[in-house]
Amino acid sequence: MNTHLLIGLLVTVYVAWRIYMRLRRTIGEQQFRPGRLKFSIGVFTLLSLLILLPTLGHSQLMLGWAAGLAGGLALGCWALRLTHFTTIASGRFYTPNAHLGIGLTLLFVIRIVYRMAAFYNNFTVAGRPVPGWGESALTYLTFELLAGYYIAHSAGVLARYARDLEPPAPVA
Repeated sequence: MNTHLLIGLLVTVYVAWRIYMRLRRTIGEQQFRPGRLKFSIGVFTLLSLLILLPTLGHSQLMLGWAAGLAGGLALGCWALRLTHFTTIASGRFYTPNAHLGIGLTLLFVIRIVYRMAAFYNNFTVAGRPVPGWGESALTYLTFELLAGYYIAHSAGVLARYARDLEPPAPVA
């Protein structure tokens, strides 16, 4: 078997598994876990800042980054209004809006698949050479939409439960 084909297959399977796990966490009732939410905020903030570095000095790329982050933060705040919060004897739970989380994840996945296909086939719709990985404002925009959404939503869930200082009594 061709080594490149095997590596490509393994990477594809891993990415598909991670996407499945991410989507599974956006659907249905979630237990409130402050550590997981803080970790999510930290990772997405760090990735967002690292992704900002190559855009410095490139106004079009910075615009894609900033527009995506602003849009993602706005979507995350809107998603908080659609999130259902529950506190019962067995713990604290929240149910995020599945449509927003799934939609943003799929938008990002579609963008990455398109970029991979464009590189593989070396084409664009306009017939020009494909820009390098760090040279597409649309890719920055789609990632930052996702990052901003998860930063705002996770921070909002933490803030919502921070108001409820006393957790429910455990079930005996």
